[in-house]
Order: sequence, then C-alpha cells, then structure tokens
Amino acid sequence: MIRNVSHANRVHLKSKSISLHPYTHIKEGVPLIKKIIIPTDGYGLEDHVIRYVARAFPSAEFCLISVVNTCERGVQLTTLLYKEMKESAEKAIERGKKILEEEGIKNIKTRIIEGLPSRKIVDCAGKRDADLIAMRVYSRKTTASAQRIGSTVKNVLKKSHVPVLTVASECDRVPIKKVLFATDGTGKSERAKNFAILFSSYYKAEMEVLHVIEEDGKEEHGKNILRNTEWKASFLDVKVKKFLEKGDVTEKIMEHAENNDILIMGIGRKFLFWHYIGHITQTICTHSPIPVIFVRYMKKRWEKRMPHK
Repeated sequence: MIRNVSHANRVHLKSKSISLHPYTHIKEGVPLIKKIIIPTDGYGLEDHVIRYVARAFPSAEFCLISVVNTCERGVQLTTLLYKEMKESAEKAIERGKKILEEEGIKNIKTRIIEGLPSRKIVDCAGKRDADLIAMRVYSRKTTASAQRIGSTVKNVLKKSHVPVLTVASECDRVPIKKVLFATDGTGKSERAKNFAILFSSYYKAEMEVLHVIEEDGKEEHGKNILRNTEWKASFLDVKVKKFLEKGDVTEKIMEHAENNDILIMGIGRKFLFWHYIGHITQTICTHSPIPVIFVRYMKKRWEKRMPHK
C-alpha cells in the first residue's frame, strides 16, 4: 500500500483556492526533478511507470511522447500501416494523459514524433531540458537471462545525457524515504554519487551507500569510498548508512534494494566513441524490485547545488 501522507499536505489552501497534490512531500522552491519524459506505446505495459512517477514527483512537468517508428527494418511503411501506427500513438498519449490526470497531475505536455524511438526519446529529452526519462523494462525475475532489456531502453541508456529511471515491476514505495546508492568507486560513479546526495537531500531521505568487493585485500579501499561519500553528504545534512559487502555485486545490490525505495547508480564505460552497457547494469535494470535511476552525467544546475568543500 502507499504510505500515509501527512495531514498538512492535504490541507486546502483557502487563501489561494488550491489544494496540494496528495503525494506532495518535497521541499519548497525549485524542484530537483522539474521535467520528466515518459515514452508510451499505448499497450498499457507502462501504466505502472506513469503512476509511479506521478506519485513520486508530483511537482514536475510531464511530457508524454509516443514515437511512430518509421525506421523499423523489414517493414514496408504503407499508407495504411502508417495510419494505424499514428492512431496507435494518439491512443497511447490519451491513455497516458488520463492516468496522469487521475493522479492529480495538471502540468502535462504531449507529443507524437516520427523516427527511430531511442534516438527521438533522447533528442526530445535534450530539447526540452528534461531531468529524467522514465521507462518500462520487462521484468525477468523468473529467468536466468538478463541480457535482453530491449533495444530501445538499451540505446537510451547508452546515449542519454539525462538520468534514466527504469521500472521493472509495479512499485508503490512513495514517498521516497530511503535511497540506495550502489558504487564501485570509479569515475563513472562520481556523478551518480553527487546526484544521489542531492536527491536524498531534496527529498529528505536517508541514504544507504553500498560498495561490494569481490576480492580480498580491497577492504580499506572500499572503506575509503564509503567514508568519502558520507563526508560529502554531510555538507547537505544527509544521513548515511555505510555497507561494505563481499560477494556477487548484483546479488548484494538486490538484497539491499529490498529495504529501500529507489536505487541510484552510475552507468557504462566509454571506449573510443561508443558507450557500453555492462552485465551488472542489465541485470539490475531487469531484476530490481525497486525503480532504478541510472546516471551518466550531471546537469550544470545540479552541480551548482553541490557544496564545493
């Protein structure tokens, strides 16, 4: 069940003749997450994603987009087929908009785009200066395979300069009060660390930082990673719980995810001009019991919020 929201957040503001959104639970002022892109195909498979982001980030502007795939190989785009795809996209937008309105969201934008879905999603996020792309992935908890996350999601994860939130199954852990940050201590985790600290601070959440070591002799290095995160978080008054674990990285992350509301982690390596999605990312993406935010870059306005000490 959805956690109870304080009575104060439900109070009717007579002086302004408005009511606060029932899931309002964040600090006043400029939101950390101001604009969210939600791709939808109209089959209802991402309904739970739309509901989740509406409840988790009620003050954001939501942009529903549906992409008519005019680049699909092996498909002759006849006039009839194009018309069917366009109608399907329109229905997808209407379905998503209805769900957002049912959740009390008023700030909704919609757009139908033509082209390659992953490319258009990333382009749209960039043009609209979005803070988050929210996507559905297939849950593969009952299978051993974790390598097939879908080409669209995979390519968005590779190319997006905007954090990408993935949801594998329905989740009602709102408001967000416990943030899990999984780090390997490398450069790719540094930006994710800064984002996780800002996120935890803004949503007044407790932050759990996890580092997993697979080899003996790495304990001190791991402790330094955890201490550095705790030290940096202290400047924004974020309470941190540190965990140094040994064993399989994905298994340990999954174990800790069970006791948290959202997972934040860095993503990918870059080799020459190409980004790669590692097996850990793919496994977490498809198996996580909670939503995951993958961070590759930090926006400038977020960087300015970080204390330079």
